[in-house]
This record gives sequence, structure tokens and C-alpha cells, in this order.
Amino acid sequence: MMIDFELAFQYADEKFPVLRQIAGNIPKGRCVVLCGSSGCGKSTLLRCINGLIPQFYEGERTGFCQLNGQDTAGMSIGEIGELAASVFQDPRSQFFTVNSSNEVAFGLENHGLPQEKIRKRVDEAFRIFHLERLKDRNVYELSSGERQLISILSAWAMDTEIFLLDEPTANLDFAATQQLKSILFALKKQGKTLLLSEHRLYYLAGIADEYWVIKNGEIQGRYTAEEARRFSPEQRQVLSLRTLDLAEISVPEKPQLQKAVPEVLCVSDIRYTYKRKLNSTLSGVSFSVRMHEIIGLVGANGCGKTTLGKLIAGLYRASGGGIALFGKLQNPKRLQKQVLFIMQEAEFQFFTNSVLHELQYGHSVTPEFEKRTEALLKSMDMWDCRDRHPFSLSGGQMQRLTLMMAYLSDKPIVILDEPTAGQDAESLVRCTALIREMRKEKTVLMITHDLELIAGVCDRCIGLSDGRIETEFPTQTAQDLQTIRRYMERFHPAEVPPKKKQKELFHPVTKLIFWIALMVVISTANNNLVYAAYAVLILLTVADGWFGTALAGGVSFGALWAANMLFPNTVFSFTLVLFPRIIAIGISMRTLIGRNEASRTLAALRNLHLPERLIMIVAVIFRFFPVLSGDMKLLRQSIRTRGTFVTLWQKLRAFPAYMEILTVPMALRVIRIAETLSASAETRGIDLKRRKSNYLSLRFSAWDMIFCVLLAAAIATGLIL
Repeated sequence: MMIDFELAFQYADEKFPVLRQIAGNIPKGRCVVLCGSSGCGKSTLLRCINGLIPQFYEGERTGFCQLNGQDTAGMSIGEIGELAASVFQDPRSQFFTVNSSNEVAFGLENHGLPQEKIRKRVDEAFRIFHLERLKDRNVYELSSGERQLISILSAWAMDTEIFLLDEPTANLDFAATQQLKSILFALKKQGKTLLLSEHRLYYLAGIADEYWVIKNGEIQGRYTAEEARRFSPEQRQVLSLRTLDLAEISVPEKPQLQKAVPEVLCVSDIRYTYKRKLNSTLSGVSFSVRMHEIIGLVGANGCGKTTLGKLIAGLYRASGGGIALFGKLQNPKRLQKQVLFIMQEAEFQFFTNSVLHELQYGHSVTPEFEKRTEALLKSMDMWDCRDRHPFSLSGGQMQRLTLMMAYLSDKPIVILDEPTAGQDAESLVRCTALIREMRKEKTVLMITHDLELIAGVCDRCIGLSDGRIETEFPTQTAQDLQTIRRYMERFHPAEVPPKKKQKELFHPVTKLIFWIALMVVISTANNNLVYAAYAVLILLTVADGWFGTALAGGVSFGALWAANMLFPNTVFSFTLVLFPRIIAIGISMRTLIGRNEASRTLAALRNLHLPERLIMIVAVIFRFFPVLSGDMKLLRQSIRTRGTFVTLWQKLRAFPAYMEILTVPMALRVIRIAETLSASAETRGIDLKRRKSNYLSLRFSAWDMIFCVLLAAAIATGLIL
């Protein structure tokens, strides 16, 4: 048996055990799928098998676990990782490096493989799975599906016989799920043993050998693929299993809208250009929606669905065309007052310390509202979670909470972006029922790839492609649904032309030396010394290829200098002291982590034989710098769409509360991602007691010598002046 276990486990802060004497064994080359409702113990079982429990997540574990005949008791997480590779649910929060090739190499570096062998293995990973287009890419520029593919390549590169995957499609669209299916099929063909926890089951046809249904921490039933395929819809519902075959999805009878129902939303020739690109994200989009209608927006990743939703919600300003509500053209501020946008990234939308307070936020809490909220929580199976912090919920529970927030909103139009990600069969039924209930008072637009959800609630679907409306689909019959399915199946990830590689002139250690020197210099009161170091920083930035950054830094400093000469002893004098110090930190960090520099800097730290824990702290810091501005943008959009702190006066009048909403969710998100990142690093051997190696080759050049001499001369000049 490749996997053999009998386990029980109770988390340290829980009253009851999550796993109750759960036992199973899996032979080599088999694929077993763990099914069941959220919170039944699927992820906990995987954590027990890969060693994260109890070494990372504390609690009391009893029983045994054997992988490939070896007892894991006494093994470290990294040693277990040499037997079983792990893939986590959220592809956004498990990357240790910035570059995709470096990420695939990370585990091999921890295991101390020779550099040539690491490079060969990395090249082989991209080649075998036909994913050369993802090689040497910035992981923060990839889609969720592409990131998940990189995480699977990272696991495959470890050359283990066992793969443990925790809901790998929770954040993937239809096309990415199809790609994942082909990779899992290839792994199965190679004789790998697969153990997955999963809610979406249709893509596993031909891969899964058995389905284990877990309930209340116990295996309620084990079913072969053939037995599961013969389940009736009623049997699947009892076991909380989603459909195993999209061709068998039925369409329930839906209320027919009367022809006299008025038009509530009219989008006319909307255009939007993103970040000053020549090609528009949206071009000439026009459609209308009637009151109480539920519309599905479908299309490939990047076709403009979310952008269109944010334009309708007033979170973006269109570059052309118009949006009318109830027959009147609206500007973005008016749209924000009448349209609610629920994001796919649930964690950006929570402002309070409990589920109950989140639902009450922005409402007058009357006895009637309290009764309504209680009934809603019970209908969504979250009454027992009412006092929990939103960030302590599972991904599926977070999604249900945002859906309840939309239901309670006073706004007449709601836009939902992937509202059923990570939902089991029972939760999907609850979500579907709530959206159908929502239509009694609201008009709903849904961005979704979930065919089961489309069948359950949508009156029609609009298909987008390359920023345009390509077609519309009715959703009244099973045949209509299969037409939509075929439309979604044709989507394929767009080929991205390779970027021209920037040749790195400087060794990362040189930049680290300069960064340390710069931090010392800007902490002094010697302005001439700061100016000299600032001038060297601008030269370094130019030589490193950041021409725009260097020009902006140099011109702004020159303008301040000139203003101080013309108006001495004014505010310009103070600014000239403060500005170079602040901007120098930002520019120097960009030279340290921009492009592929974060990976090179981490490699340099490893070459210096610094403690791996210190390197992991630096990696976590590097992890957040590239995405911090994007995360803050999402958080501000969430604040605007929920109707709080919209005007400058509202922000100033309640400034402490506004700052709390801006900072606390971001801090909790950092903690959440840092935990997952640490767990991912542990499973890939960051704590293995052996000499580490590097995927990247780093060499000093004449440029490093020239720059060090220039830095010494600048410091000497500043001190003399």
C-alpha cells in the first residue's frame, strides 16, 4: 500500500475531534477522491498524512500513517515531503518565489540536488506537460489556473510517488479545470498515487478509481467510480456529491418573466481601455436587463467579464458609452449607490470581527432584522458560526457569507463574481436557493463558470470574447445548457509572447550591500551624504534597466532642488530633506525585488548560508510587495461598493474607523497567506538538515566592482561636504 492510515485528531482550540478513528489504504497507482461537505475533515486528513498535523497545526493526534511502507512517526514534515508531494487549495498563497521556474525548483534546492540536475528536472516538468509558455514567468502575472498548474509542476518535480491535493479546482475556471484534468490524467498514466479532496467531480471521470465520502470525521462510504457513476441525483444529494457528468445536469422549471416587466439596466456601447493599452479590454458592449432577471456572464479568463461588472457597479469609469438604470444615464458615483459588486476574493470584503456583525454592518438592527438574519444564517447552515471571525471560516463559508451580505443589501442590482467557488453539493443547493430568493427584490448578474449554478438560477447567459459580446444563450432546457457547455469548452489559455529578458548587470549581494548602506545613510542627519547616496541610487537604477523609475526620481529631486533655490527656508526646504529618504527606500526595494530580482536575492542569501527561517521571512516580505497595491485597490473597491466611506467628508469624520477597515483586513490577509506559505515551504523541505543548492547561477562582474567604488566615492564626498 502506498498510503495506509488509521487516525484520530482534535485541534488544540476545538471542543470536539475533527477525525474519529478514520482508516483507509490506497494501493500504488490508484486515485481516491475525498468527498463530503465543508468542515467534514477532508483537509484535516490530508494534513495528517503530509505531516503538517501535528507539527504545524497543533492538536492531539493518535493512530498511525504509513507512506510507501514507511511509518511517518518521527519524520519531519520535509522528510514526509520526500514521500508525498502536497498541492494546496489557494494558488495565490503558496508560492515561495516570484519566478515560475524558480518556484518549480524550490523543493529540489531544499533537497540539495546538484544545480545541473535541478535545471534538467525543471525543464522536463514544463516540457512533459506542454506548459513551456509558463516558464520563466512572474507568478503574480499568471491567472489562478496557471498558478495552480505551476504548483502541480512543483510537486511533480519532487519526484515522489504520492500526490496529495486539497481542492485543486476551488479557484479555477472551466478551461483551467480542463487543463488540470489532462495533467492529473498524465500523472495517473505515470503510475502516481493520487489522493484528492474535491467538491467538483465531473472533471475526474476516467481518473478517479474510488470516492470516499466523509461525514463528521468518519468515512461514511467507499464507492468505486462505476458505483458512483450510477448514483441517482437523490443519492448524490444525500451524500453531498456534486454531479459526476455535466451531460446529466437537468434544468429546473423557472418563473417566466412577463413581457411588461420594465428594463432596469441598459449598457450602451461601453468601452474601456486598461492601463493605457492600445487594445481595449472592452469594446462596444451593449445589452439590457429586465427587473428581477438573473443573467449569467460567461467567457474565457481575461475576456472582460469582471471589468464589465465593475463598470456597471461604478468601480471603474468607462472610456466611452453609457450605463442607464431605470431609464436614466448614471455616472460612477450614482452607480455605486445602486449596484453592489461581490468580489471573487471574499477576504477583502469583511470589515468586522464576527459573521453576525458582518451581516448587520450598515443596517439598522431592529428586532425584525435580527429575526431575518437568524433565519438566513440557519438556512445557509452558518448559525453555529455567527460569533466566529470571518477570517476563521473556510473558503466555501466565506463565499456563503458574501452571498448573504448581497441578499441583505438594500441595493436593487447585485453583481456576483464566481459566487459558488469551493461549494459542496449541499451548499450549492443553499446558494442556488438564496439567489433565486434574491430575485424577488433584486436584479442579479453573475460572472460564473459553474454549469450547475447556471442551470439552477439563470434566465439567460451572455457570452463574452475578446472584450465583446459574442452571443446570448437561453437556459430553459438541458439542450440549452449543453450548448453553453460546448461554448465554455472551446476556451483555451491565450498564448503570451515571451518578454525580452533583461540582462542583470549586478550581483544581488552588491544591491544588498548598497541597500544596507542606504538604510544607514538615510537614518543620519547629514543631508549631503543622503543626496550623494541618492545620486548613486539613480545611477544604479538606470544601469539596472529601470529607466522610467530613474527618470521620475531624478526629475522630481531636481524640481525640488530648484524650488528650494528659488524659495529658500519654505516648505520646499523640509520636503527636500524628507523626500529623498522616502523615495530612496521605494526605488531601492524595486531594484531588489523587481522582475526576477526577488528570486536572485533569495538565492544570494542562500549562498551566504543564512538560516532558512530568516530567508523565509525575507521571502514572505518579498511576496507582498509586488501585490500590495493591487490588494489595496481591491479593498478600496469593496469599501465603495458596500456604501461606506464614499465621500472625503465621511472618511475624515470617522477617520479611525476608516483606517481600521483599511488596515485590519489587510493585516489578517497577510497572516493568513503567511501561514499557508510557511506550510507550503515546510512540505517542500525548507527545514531539512542538509546543504541546500541553487537553481540560479550568480556571478560577480566588473560592474559590481565599479559600483562599489562609486558608492565608496559618493559616501566619502558626502562626508567631506
